[in-house]
Amino acid sequence: MKNLINISSLDQIIQKTALAIEDGKKEIFDISERARHDYTSYEQELMSIKAKLTIMINEVDKLEIRSKMARNMIKTINEHFDEFTENDIKEAYALSQKVLLALSSKRQEEKEYNERRNELERLMRNSVEVIKKSEILETKVSVALEYLTSSVFEQIEDIKQKKDLSIKIIEAQENEKKRISRDIHDGPAQSLANVIFKAEYASKIIDTSPVKAKREIAELQEDVRDTLKDIRKIIYDLMPMSLDDLGLVPTIKKLISNIMDTSNIIVDFNVFQSSVIDNQLTNLMVFRVIQEAFNNIVKHSHCKHAKIDLHISDIEINVMIEDDGVGFDVTKTTESPLGFGLYNMKERIEIINGTLEINSTHQKGTIIKIRIPNN
Repeated sequence: MKNLINISSLDQIIQKTALAIEDGKKEIFDISERARHDYTSYEQELMSIKAKLTIMINEVDKLEIRSKMARNMIKTINEHFDEFTENDIKEAYALSQKVLLALSSKRQEEKEYNERRNELERLMRNSVEVIKKSEILETKVSVALEYLTSSVFEQIEDIKQKKDLSIKIIEAQENEKKRISRDIHDGPAQSLANVIFKAEYASKIIDTSPVKAKREIAELQEDVRDTLKDIRKIIYDLMPMSLDDLGLVPTIKKLISNIMDTSNIIVDFNVFQSSVIDNQLTNLMVFRVIQEAFNNIVKHSHCKHAKIDLHISDIEINVMIEDDGVGFDVTKTTESPLGFGLYNMKERIEIINGTLEINSTHQKGTIIKIRIPNN
C-alpha cells in the first residue's frame, strides 16, 4: 500500500510539473512568434527605408550641385558687383539661401533615415537571436516535458538503462519538428504570404491597369506552382514512400536524381551489397543521414562532384560520402545551420549504435564515414 501511495504521489507531482512546463513552453512559443512577427515588420520597414534613402541620396546630390552653382553665382556677383542690379543681387542671395535650407533639411532627413536603418538592422539581429534562443529552449523544454509525461511505471524498473536513449530519441524528434517548421516557414509560408500580397495588388490595379494586372496574375500562377513544388518536397522529405515500397537503394537513387535535376552537382553512387537491412529503423536512419548529408552538400559545399559508396554486409553497413567543395572547420560549426545538420546526423547514428566520422579541409572538400551494425 505504501508503494502504491508513493507512486500515486509521484505521478501527481509529475503531472503538476508537466502542466507548469507546458505553460512555459507556450510562453516560449509566443515569444518566438512575436520575434518572428517583429522581424518581418522590421524587414518590410527596412526595405521601405532603403528605397527612400536611395531617393533621398539622389535629391541631396542634386541639391549639392545647385548649392555649388548658387555659391558660384554669389562669388560672381561679389567680383562684378557694379554689373548687377539690386533686385538681381537680392534674388541671387534669396535663391542661395533657399537652396542651402533645402539641402540642410534633406541632409537631416537622410541622417534620420540612416539612423532608423541602423536601428532596424540592430532590431532584426536581436529578433534573430531571440528566435534562435527560444527554439533551443523550446526543444529542451519539449524534451523535458515528453520525458516527464511518459509512463512512469514502465520506466521505474530500467530507468537508468533507458534514460539516455529516450532523451536522444525525443531530441531527434523535436529537432525534426523544428526543421520541418523552418522549412514550412521559410518556404511555403513565405511564398503564400507573397501570393496574398500579389493577389491584393492585382485586384487593386485590375480596373486601372489591366495589362499590368494580367502580368501580376501570371507571376502569381508561377509562384503558386513553385509553392506546390516546395510542399510536395516537404511531404517527400517527411517520409518517402519508396523507402517502404522499393527499398533503401532505389530511394537513394531517386534522391540523387532529384539533386542532380535541381543543382549543378554530379553525384556518383556505388553500391556493394551482400546482404539486406531487415531493421526498418536502421533502414530509415541510414536514408535520413544520407539525405541530411546531401542537404548540407547542396546548401554549403559549392562543389561540382560528389560520391557516395554504400557497403551492406551481414555484419555492418558502411557509408562514405565525398565532395570536392570548399570544406569547413568541423570544430566551428555548432552555431551554424550546417552544425545543426551535422548534429542531427550524429544523433540519428547514435540511436542505432553507429559511428560518424567527418574529415574536412578548406578548399579540398569533405569526407563523411558512417558505420552501423546490421542487426
